[in-house]
Amino acid sequence: MLHESHKTKELKVNDVNLSFSEIYRKPYFPHEHEESIKKANLLLLPFEGMRGFEKPVFPEETMSFYNYIREYENNELIPDICISDQDYHELELHADLITLPLLLLDKVVLPIAIGLITHYLTQKQVARKRDLKVKVNVTVVDGDKSKSLSYEGDVDQFEETVKAASDNLFNS
Repeated sequence: MLHESHKTKELKVNDVNLSFSEIYRKPYFPHEHEESIKKANLLLLPFEGMRGFEKPVFPEETMSFYNYIREYENNELIPDICISDQDYHELELHADLITLPLLLLDKVVLPIAIGLITHYLTQKQVARKRDLKVKVNVTVVDGDKSKSLSYEGDVDQFEETVKAASDNLFNS
């Protein structure tokens, strides 16, 4: 079964109850890396219960994306991945749809994150020499409120669509 999408531009914005402190209590949270992970303002999170897997799993683009954002030189963005090396499991979907890991981030780094995601996806599209579809789920935390942005569609529509929604994300 090929993991694909026929959507061109779908964005869902929802209020959610997810925070950094809730992630710190998850069973997969690597307490041996607690000090460094708690400094992060952008966390890559695994999917829980995906396709019947009992253990948390990451999509196949995770390590490539993680290494990409770690190389970005900016004092404001502090990325990390919320799993230990021995608990890291990747689900290969052999896809025409690029699925990024779940992202939890602080509102102040949202514009940086959108730019990095866009650049990463554009590079993937150029390398593959064809149009690509993407699935990105971002939870943005602003104090005690959080909202999820779930985008599925064309890579070239991602930035414009998500930026437009993010400009007034917590004003409603």
